[in-house]
Amino acid sequence: GINNNSSYITGYGAPAGSGSSVTNGAYNTDLGKDASTTGNIYGIYDMSGGSFEFVMGVYNKIIYQSGFSSLPNEKYYNNYTEISYTGHALTEANGWYGDYNVFVNKNLPWLKRGSNNNNGMYAGIFSFSYDYGGVSTSDLSSRFVITNE
Repeated sequence: GINNNSSYITGYGAPAGSGSSVTNGAYNTDLGKDASTTGNIYGIYDMSGGSFEFVMGVYNKIIYQSGFSSLPNEKYYNNYTEISYTGHALTEANGWYGDYNVFVNKNLPWLKRGSNNNNGMYAGIFSFSYDYGGVSTSDLSSRFVITNE
């Protein structure tokens, strides 16, 4: 289910079409467990909705307002040099299930995944967007990524 909690509480599930005032979907309820990837309290939550999540993906190494004085070693981030990208389920899954999808560019160079609760049904697991990289917004978090490199 989509986490549509307007307070950005993690591990929250709600029936499709529910408003942000619905409060019966905590992680340890039957409804909340349905929002987990495994259908129990031990799965991964907030794959859909919740908040936007920054990932280490940037357009043309543009630092902009990210707070970085320089970027780390290139093996620790993805440098997107085109206005689309094959890989990472960006171009290949673009628009699947109506998920929000706007690619990074020179003015908004930082990639974020997920989408927030305000995007409702557009906040699916294939959702992605761009950002200027600042920390002033309250609906952003981060996401761990496992790699074999």
